[in-house]
Amino acid sequence: MKWLKIIAAAVFISVIFSLCTNKSNSASDVLSGNYWKEQALTDIIPFWTKYAQDNKSGVFFTNLDSLWSPFGSKDKYPSMISRHLFSYSIAYLLSGNEDYLKIAHNTVKWLLGKAWDKENGGWFDALDSVGNPVLTTKTTFVQVYAITGLTLYYFVTHDSTVLKYIEKSNKLLEQKAWDSTSGGYFNVMNRDWSVSDSNKSFSSLVTPVSGYLFYLYQATRDKKYLDQIDRILDITMNNMVDKESGWVLENFDRNWKYLPGREDETEINIGHNIEAASMLLRDYLITGNQDHLKSAKILAEKISRSGVLNDKEVWLTTVNRTSSTKHGSSTYWWVQAYGNMFNLYLYHVSGESKYLDNFQKGATFWDSCFMDKKHGDTFFSVDTAGRNKDGTKATRFKTSYHSIEHCLLNSLCLNLWVNDEPVEFHFRIASSQNGELLYPALLEDESVKISKVLIDNKDQSSLITDGQTIRLPVLSNSEVIVTLMNSKLSKRKIRSLK
Repeated sequence: MKWLKIIAAAVFISVIFSLCTNKSNSASDVLSGNYWKEQALTDIIPFWTKYAQDNKSGVFFTNLDSLWSPFGSKDKYPSMISRHLFSYSIAYLLSGNEDYLKIAHNTVKWLLGKAWDKENGGWFDALDSVGNPVLTTKTTFVQVYAITGLTLYYFVTHDSTVLKYIEKSNKLLEQKAWDSTSGGYFNVMNRDWSVSDSNKSFSSLVTPVSGYLFYLYQATRDKKYLDQIDRILDITMNNMVDKESGWVLENFDRNWKYLPGREDETEINIGHNIEAASMLLRDYLITGNQDHLKSAKILAEKISRSGVLNDKEVWLTTVNRTSSTKHGSSTYWWVQAYGNMFNLYLYHVSGESKYLDNFQKGATFWDSCFMDKKHGDTFFSVDTAGRNKDGTKATRFKTSYHSIEHCLLNSLCLNLWVNDEPVEFHFRIASSQNGELLYPALLEDESVKISKVLIDNKDQSSLITDGQTIRLPVLSNSEVIVTLMNSKLSKRKIRSLK
């Protein structure tokens, strides 16, 4: 049986490699957490650093073609700029490379100095190349992703000024964009935060959870963010799930009446359904909410039947609401990334090896068909056979963010949930008061423990309090290196050796 599996895997891999243009890597490579760390630091972030920085504006080009040449509009979008901030914060977290932190710091300066509405609060939808507002509306999607990058920067630096902007931004969304009558966030507000578009959508409701709220909770352990997550997920499952098909739908009016697309289109967004199911699983891992676990499993089964080509584990872009035989003929980089990460969470929650096998297939497809090993980062989209359809590197919606998050979570999940390998994180604490708490574990798992702490190259492991918390001394611009291990896996490994 073991040899049959090996032969089947070899056949699968050879098929993938015959369809895609990249040189092959061993399928076992994608099961190594360190492989994904290296992908982030070798095949992704250096190319954005070399080609995507707009020296005239001080941030990043919005549109870059397949060869990294700028094209089209020079306007800047805070959501897109801050998603790069997420990536450079993670690049520093994984490497300790100060050059990445410097880029992150300069990006923060641009966001706070130019993109923040100093009169009304919140983030402008768009600015010109020198930083003057050209769209003063406040789309919820833009607000959310502006907060996302700042949250990861705060996680790495404990910059108190950045935390204040995060808290102000989230408070404005809660007070001004949340519908206190029917629930959910409105799509678009005017500059003064009066409602411009009262319709609701997946992109306005669930993205705060997937974008920043889990990371913000992990960084602060403030229960109000967990309560916010639960409220959003409950609204999602109560109002956005189609009673006929069971899919999470996209667009609604203020009172949650569904606003369908054209009947001849495949209207179910598979990526968003994966995203919803993933957020339900992550919430379950923290809260133990059985209803969210049940909903996640139901969605996972639907996606497995209709949203993924199981022979190659290619996650589809779209599928028809009532007919699973009608589906899109391609997939986007972010959909494949979400599908891969979802399989690792399903494996952790269920313990079923099939999900790890599915991850291996989907990750091999990503590595062989989506990664542009010649020019760096990923293709925008490929067809279901793995052929490049669009090699565009950057748009107002495609940045380094999804590729880097994919590498981050793959690395963490594989090291801490599969392989029992340590994870080393680098922090640069801007300043801290005596006794201030640092929560360095990003995964939703209490068995992930801190095994070692270095502060400015000195062992300070005595500052570990409960296995997941470091009680910081007074620090100023100090490097903190934290090693994380999974205590349950390590104990299991020790027992097996005995």
